[in-house]
Amino acid sequence: MKRAITLWSESGGVGKTTMATNVAAALGRRDERVLVIDLDPQLGSLTDHVGKQELKTGDRKHLGDVLLEEDEDVESLIVETGDFDLVPSHEGLANIESEMAARNTSLREFQLRSALKDVAGEYDYFVIDPPATLNVLVDNALVAARNVLIPIELTRKGSISIEGLEDTLDSMERGFRKFDDDFTLGILAVVPNEVGDSNIYRETREELETAGKPVTPFGVRKRDVLKEAWKCQMNVFEFAESDETRDLREYEHDLLGNFEHLAQIVEQGTVDVQEVEA
Repeated sequence: MKRAITLWSESGGVGKTTMATNVAAALGRRDERVLVIDLDPQLGSLTDHVGKQELKTGDRKHLGDVLLEEDEDVESLIVETGDFDLVPSHEGLANIESEMAARNTSLREFQLRSALKDVAGEYDYFVIDPPATLNVLVDNALVAARNVLIPIELTRKGSISIEGLEDTLDSMERGFRKFDDDFTLGILAVVPNEVGDSNIYRETREELETAGKPVTPFGVRKRDVLKEAWKCQMNVFEFAESDETRDLREYEHDLLGNFEHLAQIVEQGTVDVQEVEA
């Protein structure tokens, strides 16, 4: 499989899905073939963000069927959204853990990775957006991607959450090595998100950098335009270009550079790339 990432945080409300949408769009605008997999069955997931919410309900084949049945094909679920293709979420994913347990599914954490092998040659990048709560969907996202992009709020709570995430990833890595000796899970980058100007933001960043965390050299600032883009069911690049929306204000253009830089980090596999102004 080509490079895959999952965006994950055990803390809700840190802008994970917005970041996943716009990082995927930035990769797509670099002429990369990108497939986004939405694993979150809740309202307000990435599928809703891009205007495909009607696919999340109803009696139709969905990703849960692929994870449960070996003969189901993920390719038939893929829809185009503009800058990237999407495997939409579905409300049926909410029951996937109990259904896997009832069927005694073997190696259930590896089901998504196996399913994506069928389309691995068709895409350059896979972006996976699971729910925040640790469950079998998160396990599948992490096993499939092996690389984690972590949005974080620059507060004491956010700093503590990174320690917890590292412990969780280390534990999972040890567990999955029972099935795959070469299995590794790594944090590609920690991305300060919804950043403001108070001292607590600067102090928390310094603490993370001192502790050797792979913090990006910029933070994504809190901008209302991201909420406006979501309301219009667009990524922020589409919003900036659309004749049906307002022009981005001068101070909002930093967002485009931030997501383009994140795309560069994903491409190069390291936060040690040329800095952009933010």
